[in-house]
Parts: sequence; C-alpha cells; structure tokens
Amino acid sequence: MLGFSLKKLRLINYLLAVFVLAAMLLLIRDVISAPFAKKGQPPVKRAESPSQTTFTRKNLIEYSSVLEKNPFGRPGKLYPITGAQSDDKEVVDISLSNLILMGTAVGSEKLSYAIFEDRARPQGGQEIFAPGDNVFNYGVLKKIGRSDVEIERNSMTYTVSIPDITIESGKDRTQLGGTPQSGTSFARKIGEREYLLDGQRIQKSLENPEQILTDARLLPNLTNGKQEGFAISEVVPGGIYHSLGLKNGDILLRINGLEISNPEVAIQAMSALKGMNNVDLDIIRNKQNMSMNYRIK
Repeated sequence: MLGFSLKKLRLINYLLAVFVLAAMLLLIRDVISAPFAKKGQPPVKRAESPSQTTFTRKNLIEYSSVLEKNPFGRPGKLYPITGAQSDDKEVVDISLSNLILMGTAVGSEKLSYAIFEDRARPQGGQEIFAPGDNVFNYGVLKKIGRSDVEIERNSMTYTVSIPDITIESGKDRTQLGGTPQSGTSFARKIGEREYLLDGQRIQKSLENPEQILTDARLLPNLTNGKQEGFAISEVVPGGIYHSLGLKNGDILLRINGLEISNPEVAIQAMSALKGMNNVDLDIIRNKQNMSMNYRIK
C-alpha cells in the first residue's frame, strides 16, 4: 500500500516537471521572437499630452460678429486693416498739391509774410500768413524766402515754391487771372503826379484783394531798425502798381494818410480805393518824399 502511494507522488512530480519545462520553452520562444515580430509593425504613436497640443490662431476679423452683437455696450463693427503696399516708388505727399504760394514779403521774422491760396476750398480765396501760423491746416509756416517757403507737417518739412507763370504773346493778361495790360489800364496820367482812375476797372481788379501783393513784391523797408513802409520791386507790367505810376525802388509809406505797416494794412488801404473819389499815395522815390494824387471817375 505504501509503495503504491510513492508511485503516485512520483508520477505527479513528473507531470509537474513537464508542465514547468513546457512553460519555460514557451517563454523562451516569446522572448526570442519578439524583436523579429516588431520589425514589420508600424510604430505606435503616443497620445499627445495637452501641453503639446497646437492651436490654430484665428484672425481678429473672425470675431466681428461678437462686436456687432455686443452684449456689454453699443454694437460696433470691425474692419480689416490694409497695410500700405511696399514698393520701390518714391512716396510723394500729395496733400499739399492744393496749396498754392502766391507771393512773399521778406524781412525780419516778424515782418515776413506769405500769401497762399487753397484750391481745395469751394470758393478758393487767398490769405496772408506769418511764420508760426497754421496755413489752412496744411501745416505750420516755418520759413519764408523770396520765392519759396517751408511748411512743417507731421514732423516733416516741405518746400512750397511760387509757381512759374508763362504769359504767351497776344493773350490778354486777364485770361491768366491777372490785371489788364497797360493798353487797357484803369489809370490814365493827367499830370506830373496826377492820375485819373477808372472806377469800374478798380472794382474788378480789387475783387481779389491779395492781388495787391502779387502785382509786385513788397519788402519791409527798415530805417534804424524800425519799419518805414514797404519797398516795391518786381512791378508787374499792366498790374495795379504799374498802372498807378509806381516803379521798382519806390517806397510806399501811406495811403490817404494811413501808415502802411504790414501787408494787411496795405490790402485794407488799397481795397478802400473802391469807395473813394480821391486817393493820395505818399512814397519815397530816389530818396525824395513825394505825393501822388488820383481821381476816381
């Protein structure tokens, strides 16, 4: 009986040994075959962590509907921003193209003036400006020269010159915006220092008062550091000054007793010719004081 039990235990041990050996063989097979099996398989991708997730950046214009239906205030609207095209062409400030320099009066800083016309205005019109003035909101007048001025605009300085005007022979000067030629002058000499003025032509010529400062160049005449009238130069043939018998080098002192101290006074005094019957001009010619009398008919 005891011998039979020992045989049973021995048989069980043999079976267990076979199972253990089989298990070891299977394990060794898997270990050896694993590297060869992975070569033909695509690599397994790792799931991206939240920190590595890429976001698509949206254009601000995509949020326009939020602003249009603004729940926090008044609705608005977004507009796309269009940048300036970058090319090699020269950038020209055309914003000053409507500003025309009509004339200048050059003296010290306080006695210099420039006449401008703004063609962008519905009725045009000319005005007088001194250094430091804002010229029709185009910019600040910084410097005045004999034939040009400097205007500062947006931290940049621009030079505006008096335009060249070519008068073709045979054409009436009135067609170019000036006063009539001497053949149709509004003043006629009737004495050594006396002139007869045509009232209708004066009315027409003085409709634009600033023409007074463009028919000749008026420069402040300084005596001992003080201004004494205006020296007349570059008198335009057939213009107001030429028709009144004034010449280059004359110094205009007074009009009907009114001291000519600045261009504004000159314009006011000359414009008053429209409502007067007699006009007296006090001038200096060849260092001699003289008066000229005009009768308006």
